[in-house]
Amino acid sequence: MNREPCAIALTTALNEIQKAYPEIKHSFIFTHNKSIITGDQKTDEKTIQQILESLESLKQKTKTIGNLKSFSVNGKNGKLIIFDIQDNCLVLATSKNIDKSHIYSITHVIIPTILKTMEILTPPTTQVTPQKKLVVDTLSGFFSRDSVQIDAETLIEWTQNPNPHDQTNSTRTQETSQEPIDHVKIETINGNSTLCKVKEINDQKLKGKNIIRIPEKICNILEIKKGDTVKVKPMT
Repeated sequence: MNREPCAIALTTALNEIQKAYPEIKHSFIFTHNKSIITGDQKTDEKTIQQILESLESLKQKTKTIGNLKSFSVNGKNGKLIIFDIQDNCLVLATSKNIDKSHIYSITHVIIPTILKTMEILTPPTTQVTPQKKLVVDTLSGFFSRDSVQIDAETLIEWTQNPNPHDQTNSTRTQETSQEPIDHVKIETINGNSTLCKVKEINDQKLKGKNIIRIPEKICNILEIKKGDTVKVKPMT
């Protein structure tokens, strides 16, 4: 789910809930890995962090927080309530005498409905499959077999930065490294395509020239020739 529009909808909901139910003093939503999605406008980040630290302390003591569906702690000035809702955690800091029907309405109707609606309305974020346009050079001879050859720099780029449109990936080479590229999909301007094993170009003169070396028999199948341009996508 695209979190930005979802966070906006949830922020609005939490603010309206606080207006409708004055017993709600603070409210915010975070993921299971402690990434904060949103909170009401009256709850500052310091308060959220303090509550999260308290929850972490409880988790270490009880070892039950990770699998809970609901949890409530009574304090001197009120209650701290946490609910697991669709892979997110809703935290409510309330007065002691909060109406249980209000809690039920928030946790079983309002927030779940918003999350479900946003999941339906918001298209999922998809990773753009990287591809490059390369110029065809033919391979001939017995040892050409069924493998194509591509410059090592291109293979490394694909491995370290699988989504070229994600700028954050370019600064995290080792953290984003994927499996080595074993195959590539070749697509011609006429729509012909095939999957081939891939190796590094072994001709030093052709390195760094944006070339893909393709065996002649594959060129014949794809109806392409030396000098044509093809689109190439990595496959792991």
